[in-house]
Amino acid sequence: MAARKQDRLRESLAHEAAKIIVAEGVHDYQKAKRKACERLNALRGGSLPSNLEIESAILSFLRTYLPGHERTLWGLRCTALTVMNWLVRFSPYLTGPVLEGTAGADTPISIHVSCDCLEEVMTVLECSGMEVKVEERRFRQNRHYACLPVLGFSCQGHEIEIMIFSLRQRHQPPKSKTCNRSAQRMNTKALATLLDQTRLDMTPARTGI
Repeated sequence: MAARKQDRLRESLAHEAAKIIVAEGVHDYQKAKRKACERLNALRGGSLPSNLEIESAILSFLRTYLPGHERTLWGLRCTALTVMNWLVRFSPYLTGPVLEGTAGADTPISIHVSCDCLEEVMTVLECSGMEVKVEERRFRQNRHYACLPVLGFSCQGHEIEIMIFSLRQRHQPPKSKTCNRSAQRMNTKALATLLDQTRLDMTPARTGI
């Protein structure tokens, strides 16, 4: 009985954390878990759901409460492809929630590029009319942490984050936030193919008169 109760609590916390992430735009899974514990009056401990359980709950929440989610996701991915085509010489990859399918309308689009000169990437973006901000973020790569430059800007109404790897680092993506493996990534050609496939899926069926 106690084990079953713990399982139900984990499930409730996962769904509450998913709701917080989607509805409130909280992209930090640990922060969402803490908020879920507070709202459900649950003690933080062994009953906390894993990030993978929360990711599954996010997908369930999106399918249930946001019927337009597939179209929103398709629009985010279209914007990602536009930016990736600008940066094609830097071997861009889409990653994060927009690729994984857990993104909401306000989720930033995360793209990885490889280049030893930050200014080269900025020049391409600025020539495309983007106002770019630069910051550094700390990420886990293999067993170590690295500080990498991130370029932020807005394109087609969506927030974009470009993480820049050196050419030496390009085959060392950060660890996934949801499990102990490298983050999932997709190149430009594969994303274009995915968009063509999902465009067909979203075409409304014609009804006879």
